[in-house]
Amino acid sequence: MDGVVVDLRKELEATLRRGAELKVELDQAEGRLPKTGIPHYTLIESAAHEVGQIVSRMVQQMAVNQLVARHVPVAKCPTCGTHCQLRSKQREVLSGDGRVELQELVGHCPACRRDFFPLA
Repeated sequence: MDGVVVDLRKELEATLRRGAELKVELDQAEGRLPKTGIPHYTLIESAAHEVGQIVSRMVQQMAVNQLVARHVPVAKCPTCGTHCQLRSKQREVLSGDGRVELQELVGHCPACRRDFFPLA
């Protein structure tokens, strides 16, 4: 499995490197970074932070969606213990890196007449 991890790390690095190149090209094309001359370093740093936030939101969304996809479709009500069906619902959350659309599992207990969120 070590070979798989090494290959994944290499692919991630290459993909992130290409993403960084695209961000610089995009910022130059849109005039946020000059094509000639020396920009103030805060412009470069800001562009880097923006890419990091985009990647962060993507990772959050993918990781949570994978958790929801693997989860059992039934859970016990935390109040009375009744087994309840779960459904997936899309929800927007505000993370430290911005808004993220996530899938969330929601259970509804007919006995308690309440909703609950087993992954919360």
